[in-house]
Amino acid sequence: MKRALFLLSIFALVLALPVLQSGFSPRPALAQEPIKLTFWNYWDGKNGETIQALVERYNAEHPGVEIENVFVGWGELLPKLQLAVVGGDAPDLAAADMVWMPYLANSGALVPLNSFIEASGLDLADFYPALLAVNTYGEQIYGLPVSTNNLELFINQDLFEAAGLDPNTPPSTWTELADYATRCANPEQGVVGMELFTQPGEGLTWQFQVYLWQAGGEFLTEDLSQAAFNSDAGRRALQFWLDLIDSGAYTISDWGLFGQGKACMVMDGSWMVGIWAETAPFKWTTARMPYPEDGQPATNMGGEHIFIMAKDEAKQQAAWDFINWFTSTEIQLEWDQATGFMPVRDSVATHEAYRTWLTETEPRLLPFVEMQRYAHNRPPVEQYAELSDVFSAMLERALYGQMSVEDALSAAEAAVNSLLR
Repeated sequence: MKRALFLLSIFALVLALPVLQSGFSPRPALAQEPIKLTFWNYWDGKNGETIQALVERYNAEHPGVEIENVFVGWGELLPKLQLAVVGGDAPDLAAADMVWMPYLANSGALVPLNSFIEASGLDLADFYPALLAVNTYGEQIYGLPVSTNNLELFINQDLFEAAGLDPNTPPSTWTELADYATRCANPEQGVVGMELFTQPGEGLTWQFQVYLWQAGGEFLTEDLSQAAFNSDAGRRALQFWLDLIDSGAYTISDWGLFGQGKACMVMDGSWMVGIWAETAPFKWTTARMPYPEDGQPATNMGGEHIFIMAKDEAKQQAAWDFINWFTSTEIQLEWDQATGFMPVRDSVATHEAYRTWLTETEPRLLPFVEMQRYAHNRPPVEQYAELSDVFSAMLERALYGQMSVEDALSAAEAAVNSLLR
């Protein structure tokens, strides 16, 4: 037995001699290449800097993944996504305007997230339902909200005080809004009481919908098959705008009077808080948007939703892991504080650190945060852009006195229903 072992040892040594003589040493196994993902979005400025920093941190903390953050302009992103879908060269994940989600989901290019959500244990109940609804078609969820915003009232404190009004006691009803706007307007100095968005396009539709919802109306029927705005609520909302114009509280003009110090009040988005904090040459504050005495609080919301387009299963899992991280309470808390976006999760909106940050750094965002619970989403239909255009075109004609309220809404109804058919 000992002899056999000795012979085996000699045999092994002989086999090893060429290797030892050549100086060979075994090479370690090659490190596995990271999974590379492309991430398209249109965030620029401070938002772009923030998402780039977050992506770099994620890459550093997850060496098995390498995400490339790619900026694509807002007006270019949807056409580029459409071409990429047709050409088979779509990004692995992207974040886009919420109103594009119906088209993207119906394109067949988005990956359903249900199995990923279930496996990760993500608490969907923590997200605001109206935001989740934008991503849900049938039984499938195709995206998650990552940012949102809404519309509330901005007040020029200098103009209010000059008119004998107290900016710390803002209007809370339509009646008070009309009264304050009339009293604050100063046509001789080119000052309007309440600036309205009167140019055709989504801006007009987006702003008018708030008044429609506040009056108890809806833009489309519940099944999204027909127009619903040609109603008592729709007529009341449009007549309110016309009354503001007829009273002299507003003179139709290009948008942007408030930022120039020529409007006492305006309904605008939460993103303007950061902009006017740096650029407005006057004192200003914010308040909840007034609504009718017999109406209901409401606002319109925008924002971005993130989704997966990767075909490869490994890339899909890696993309989901990033989405799960990015939408987490901890990261969303950082994201909202850095960008001024409104929370998409209740755990962020009610977080002690977030509330402290709001109070100490920018309390003028509070009305937007508080009103997010009353935010409506625009109808999730593929034809929404076209619907918005024809609707706003008819509203514009009423605002300029070319059509009556009834005729304008009837014409818009016929055009919208034709598109929906």
